[in-house]
Amino acid sequence: MALCLHESCGIEDRVWLPESCSLKSDVSLHHWCIHCGVVKNISDDRSKKMGYWTNVLSRIAKCFSLTQSQKRLVVKELESHECFDDLYGTTGSVQKEVFVKAIRKYCGLHEIIIDSYVH
Repeated sequence: MALCLHESCGIEDRVWLPESCSLKSDVSLHHWCIHCGVVKNISDDRSKKMGYWTNVLSRIAKCFSLTQSQKRLVVKELESHECFDDLYGTTGSVQKEVFVKAIRKYCGLHEIIIDSYVH
């Protein structure tokens, strides 16, 4: 699937939506993509580029002596998810969830250990 080259709507076309998924969240005006309709993430839960996640993986690999093949499998798993390519509407918590699952799948580390490396 080709990624959308997101183009935000104009200021007058923004929509009122909650700032986060929290039940007690305030509402604010959000931009959305005029091509695909995805709402831009403006919450504090920002997504991060792939380099951030590979750096976290490197720190984990040094501490737990992961093999090259384990690291490569984790990276391939991350690359297969669109949430690391398209940062417009993705949240950091979604990326973190995918990252933790990949590390657990190929390296067998506990979620608490992985969490301690993600800032």
